[in-house]
Amino acid sequence: MNRISDDVIERIIDFYLGDISEREKMDLERWVKETPGQEQCFKQTLKMCQRLRLSSREERAGGMKTRIQEKWREERLKRRRRFVWGVISSAAAVLLLVGIFHVYYTNRKEPVPETLPKISLLESKHGEREAILQFPSGNEVMLGRENDRTVPLAEGIVLKSDSVKNLFPQPESGKDVMTEEYHTVIVPRGGEYNLTLADGTNVWLNSDSKLKFPLHFVGNQRAVYLEGEAFFEVTSDSLKPFVVKTAEVNVKVLGTSFNVMNYTDEAKVEVALLKGKVKFEDTRNRQTRALVPGEVVRMDKASTSIVLTKEDVSRVSAWRTGYFYFENMSMEELVVKLERWYQVKFTFASEKVKQMRFTGAVTRYRDLEYVLKMIEKTRDISFVDFGDQIKIYEK
Repeated sequence: MNRISDDVIERIIDFYLGDISEREKMDLERWVKETPGQEQCFKQTLKMCQRLRLSSREERAGGMKTRIQEKWREERLKRRRRFVWGVISSAAAVLLLVGIFHVYYTNRKEPVPETLPKISLLESKHGEREAILQFPSGNEVMLGRENDRTVPLAEGIVLKSDSVKNLFPQPESGKDVMTEEYHTVIVPRGGEYNLTLADGTNVWLNSDSKLKFPLHFVGNQRAVYLEGEAFFEVTSDSLKPFVVKTAEVNVKVLGTSFNVMNYTDEAKVEVALLKGKVKFEDTRNRQTRALVPGEVVRMDKASTSIVLTKEDVSRVSAWRTGYFYFENMSMEELVVKLERWYQVKFTFASEKVKQMRFTGAVTRYRDLEYVLKMIEKTRDISFVDFGDQIKIYEK
């Protein structure tokens, strides 16, 4: 095991607390990549911080660094003991392995590793009200609640970005707008954003989503392009229907509230209607469905088969009000949503675990450890943190 100096321990603690400058962060990254094994030291020290519940500079000043140094001494001592024992027992171990190999291989079932560390997930970044505004030129600016400035989009038109709230397009008085110039708002994983379009339509964008929209709507319809998930409250205009276009379907409305989900990494497109009326159209086969409030239409992307159901639509769009709601959802589907929000990676120990199902609701602003423990209480599964991924086992 590589030795780790007091200065490096101090720097990693600063990194964990978020109390580190960009220069110090770059120095730490260089140290991690400098020698094989130092990345593992870095991860192990972060896990020690988590297990010791490090939460403030005062705690660190009060002896936390000393406790972490002691942990490293204990680790080195354990490794020496394991090495000596390994030399003594290696011959016996080989014979034993030969004896049990056949039994293990023919009755193999991957168990939850008893020697792995207890879940100690590092705090993941999520729930950030932030986005990227991409101009037609390709230039980008960051949007978020820390911004207190305005971003000019065109002559007489600005994006007010003092919080997470709205676009306020204001065309120059008396000037006709003849063309639609599209901009794109990109919400990263773990983020969310709310904006108001030129016609007054409100849009809530979920994590890992993109919305392409014009500064002004021109022509006989109001068209926007969506990748990911969004909830719309559309301003009524009988002369200009509002159309949400995605890769597989179009959703046409006059004035209504509805949710559209079409992520590239999910097998289905989903539209849920809260109020008003919408027309759902499959762009490949031209299949259409007219929805009334309380209905949800789902289309399988591979087969293009469509299912229309009556549901509690507020649960489908619960993410907008800060909740995850899982209705008899397989773990394979569920973790995709957790990965998108918490920016982590899940793997499965078996196919059986993938198909286990879960029903429940929890606020999206809880940390990931809380959510996983809640799932463990209701299902026979365990989550184990490996640092770069979380593996799911059957109990």
